[in-house]
Amino acid sequence: MSGMPRGVYARMAVVKKMHKLSIIISVLFIYLMVPASLYSNGQNQGPHGDKSKLPKGCASCHRGHGVHGTSMLPETKELFCFRCHGDDQKVEKTKQKGDLSRDANPVKIQREFEKPYRHPVENQGIHRYGEILPEIDPSMPRHAACGDCHHHHYVTKEKKMNGIRGTGSHAEKVESISYEYELCFNCHSYSANLPADQTNKAEIFSMSNPSFHPVVAAGRNDFVPSLIFPLTASSLIKCTDCHNNDDPHGPRGPHGSSYRYILAKNFSRTDGPEGTTQYELCYSCHRRSSILHNESFQFHDLHITSEQTSCRTCHNPHGSTRYAHLIDFDYANVSPSSSGHPVEFQYSGHLAGQCYLNCHGKDHDPAVYPTTTTTTPSSLSPSLYPIFRH
Repeated sequence: MSGMPRGVYARMAVVKKMHKLSIIISVLFIYLMVPASLYSNGQNQGPHGDKSKLPKGCASCHRGHGVHGTSMLPETKELFCFRCHGDDQKVEKTKQKGDLSRDANPVKIQREFEKPYRHPVENQGIHRYGEILPEIDPSMPRHAACGDCHHHHYVTKEKKMNGIRGTGSHAEKVESISYEYELCFNCHSYSANLPADQTNKAEIFSMSNPSFHPVVAAGRNDFVPSLIFPLTASSLIKCTDCHNNDDPHGPRGPHGSSYRYILAKNFSRTDGPEGTTQYELCYSCHRRSSILHNESFQFHDLHITSEQTSCRTCHNPHGSTRYAHLIDFDYANVSPSSSGHPVEFQYSGHLAGQCYLNCHGKDHDPAVYPTTTTTTPSSLSPSLYPIFRH
């Protein structure tokens, strides 16, 4: 070392000074970017601003330079949240480092993302700072990260969407989310690369449609006798009333589920024997006895019980851009009627209408209701009976 040129020592000294300066700038950056009140006293703040939970304050999460492409985090964004919200082993390791207090008991979310149906936070290396979103550029891969739904600085137990921008029902950008659907519409509405098997949910829930589940606004139908109290025809529901954790004792939210489409309860799109589990999701809001006693449609019991036809064959659980009563036929099971008339439902007023289609070998050309005062197939007139006859 004694023979090293003096210029090299000078350059090394400059590098050390620059390194120290960068650390100082990084720390200042954190404190400038974090709200001034975040670490004031831990009162009335979110869990990430409570020093009784994160003893090191900002340093519990941010480290010097951190991993490239992150806001000075020691791990990639896809993995970082699991340091406190992962399995017991990861949480214990975080506590041993002093980044998390011993008595803290953060919600364990990681196991929900290990279920067969989940938001794909496991796709690493895609989510980047300043990225071009797939909602704008169809060539960009679809992905999700914790930060898409939760702002780590602002999130609270009561307001999990605090600090997140949203998308309104007409594609307008919402600076601060007021309704849950505004968060979901960020990815599931006006997306440039929406998957071929998915639809723009903002358009499906549009108030201009003939029918829709009341997510954006109260529904159009004021006669829904099957609703379970306290629901009424004027009630509003949320996306998470259907899309949620299938474990009622686990953390709430659409992180993952054992059921397809991240459903909170079972909903079978395929035909099969009617039962409390076959359409468990529907029966959470709609009284099963009302449906099977045909209080809202003359042939509900016949279709569901006798013919073992899925609710999805006739109804779209989000909404319909064409028909009343959420009618939007599943073309995997429905085809034109024997006369060649295209698949169609014609609404004729309260509890009345007719269908043109062929479904499961039953010809509706058309099937008209109401027919008689009873709902047994044997009482139907011969001209109307063929669609229900075995």
